[in-house]
Amino acid sequence: MEHGKSVSLCIMIIGDGMADLPLQALGGKTPLQYTTYPNMARLAGQSGVRMAQTIPAGFPAGTETAIPLIAGYDTDVLTGRGPLEAAGMGVVLPPGQFAMRANLVRLNADDVLTEACPELGDAEGLAVGEQLLADRDIQAILAHAGWTLHPQPGFRQLITGVGTPPAGMTPPHNVSGALLSDCFSENETVTALMRRGRALLRAGGLGVWPWGAGAVPHYTPFETKYGRRGTVVTAVPVVRGLARLAGMDTPDVPGATGTLHTNWQGKVDAVLAAARAGYGFVMLHVEAPDDCSHILSVEGKQQAIARLDEAIGQLLEGLAGQAFRMVLLSDHITDTGTGCHGSQPVPWCVYDSRMPEGEPKPFMERGDIAAEHYSTPLRALLRLGG
Repeated sequence: MEHGKSVSLCIMIIGDGMADLPLQALGGKTPLQYTTYPNMARLAGQSGVRMAQTIPAGFPAGTETAIPLIAGYDTDVLTGRGPLEAAGMGVVLPPGQFAMRANLVRLNADDVLTEACPELGDAEGLAVGEQLLADRDIQAILAHAGWTLHPQPGFRQLITGVGTPPAGMTPPHNVSGALLSDCFSENETVTALMRRGRALLRAGGLGVWPWGAGAVPHYTPFETKYGRRGTVVTAVPVVRGLARLAGMDTPDVPGATGTLHTNWQGKVDAVLAAARAGYGFVMLHVEAPDDCSHILSVEGKQQAIARLDEAIGQLLEGLAGQAFRMVLLSDHITDTGTGCHGSQPVPWCVYDSRMPEGEPKPFMERGDIAAEHYSTPLRALLRLGG
């Protein structure tokens, strides 16, 4: 078989927020630069590490921007994070509606944000969401605006409404350590929800933080665009929502949490099951590196990357003897020093099981090579245009 031609199985592996900026705790290196992860180095050894600009100028640095673009779509689908979250949570929105995320956040006694994405259990998060929904003041605030709160498991809550999406909201993961009142929105309803949510949840050390509003976008089905049936293995609603809007399948992996404590083996098994089922495109999305960065845990991020590296090794072993192409990349950088996303280029590499393997090369950020367009990893994976 000629190496340049397409294969029936293409796998995209995304370590969410895996790329980083140099960290003082690691002697001025990033986690990827500080440690050579053997299976990632094996992938990179074949054709080298490249860099891609996954966050175009003028768009928010985050998963809601990067993953639709590296999954083969253009900026016209980037209406906001909310509708992706809604689709991922199973809330179907007709045209003319919007959705926004509402984090349950942790705040200290002085109303300072300490955790933007707390690891709440499914039952705990759902109970808090229902507590908010049952509150008469919350009901009145929502009714006045014509909005609806949809209680969800974990810390990710959802609000939907009709008309123009509200603006002027700050993503909580970008302002760790900020005072709640300094982050109130220019939208009166959002600010009222933040005020009342904090008063209602203060005893439990929580608050409610709406953000990421957007109108329902239109996605051409992935199979129509690229001629491949796709499936996405992920634990987080925003990526699951992208998959559903793009007509791709989203298998349920019991115990998949989007944190370091996710069901790693279950995700590997789901990818291998998709390969056996004949899918032409399989995306494995791992949220844990990003999650650890948001809580400023350098050690946790290193562990998350190491676990992803182990998962890659298991995939290579499980796919032995099968023809496939694999792309590895980070969707965006997440600075573990601040907990914030960044728009800097990210590393990526492509591996073809039919080609000889080269000497392992560290998979890491590189400032000495030019960044390519966000479409290049997928085009290399699918062998589009050459």
